[in-house]
Amino acid sequence: MRRRTVIALAGTLVMVVTAWVFRPKLSTRSEHTENAEHAATDSTVLASPSSGTESPNSQIDPGSLNREELRVEVRRRDARDSKWEWKIPIKFYGKVVDETGQPIPGADVHFQWTDLSAKGTTDRQARSDAQGLFSLDNVSGKRLIARVNKPGYYASDSRNHFSFEYANPFEEIFQRANIHAPVLFYLRKQNPTADVISKSVEMVLPGDGTGTTVELLSGKISATGQLQVQAWKPWPPRPMSPAYKWKVMFVIPAGGFIETHEDFAFKAPEAGYQETYEIDMNPTLSSQWQVSAERSMYFTFGEPRKYGRLSLRTDGNSRYIFLDYVFNQSGSRNLEPASKTR
Repeated sequence: MRRRTVIALAGTLVMVVTAWVFRPKLSTRSEHTENAEHAATDSTVLASPSSGTESPNSQIDPGSLNREELRVEVRRRDARDSKWEWKIPIKFYGKVVDETGQPIPGADVHFQWTDLSAKGTTDRQARSDAQGLFSLDNVSGKRLIARVNKPGYYASDSRNHFSFEYANPFEEIFQRANIHAPVLFYLRKQNPTADVISKSVEMVLPGDGTGTTVELLSGKISATGQLQVQAWKPWPPRPMSPAYKWKVMFVIPAGGFIETHEDFAFKAPEAGYQETYEIDMNPTLSSQWQVSAERSMYFTFGEPRKYGRLSLRTDGNSRYIFLDYVFNQSGSRNLEPASKTR
């Protein structure tokens, strides 16, 4: 009996010693495994912040990472695959509306995106539905261009965005598709009138304040014209630096001007016109000073009252002033021409 007890105690002692001897190795192995699991988890979060099951080419979500984490993720992808940017799934949701926000059905949409095809780009056509909606899916690439048009409408260059980035999260045009917030594309319905006349005038002024006048109905230089133009510019021309003073002034007695930055300046205001419009380039303007100037403005003149839109171009180192304008001979404020010239 004692012998059996001694043997049992000896066996237990051997097991305890064995466990103690091998304990550090088992602990070390467990620690390495845990660290590796943490590293894998961190890598997955950077590659795909929303889940660890998405494609390695899934789009980066800037909302889930700070700026430094974004840099790390971009470098990680660059190291893994130099062409990853052209493998990002592209999804796009758009909506076509008019100037009042109403949907426009039947608008033609042209998509083009950069990818790894032999051509380097791929094209696809689409059309807006009854709610003005359209979309693009199941394609991959880096940058997408989307243009919308429809016969009988103008496309807005200032309000519409055409280029969208899907790979580089640091681009200002980086796009995250949202089916509930489609990108809006603005079109304006054409409403031309045959009563709108187009004219162009080129004048040369000495630059010492001596002026000339333009007869707006004919587009001719005339002493009896309604539009008075004066210019003060150094002659001979000076270098662009340092800045110097130059000025042009436009006057329509009993009429006037309203500057506009509209895409479709087709409806002249009824009131609010100032008799004098100046471009005064003074050296004190600092970074605002320019050697060239381009302006667009509505104007009104004559009795009975007529309305027009004028675009001018001139330089401080040139004696030339170029005017392009339209006016409605019927007295209407509609300034959309039926043709380019008459």
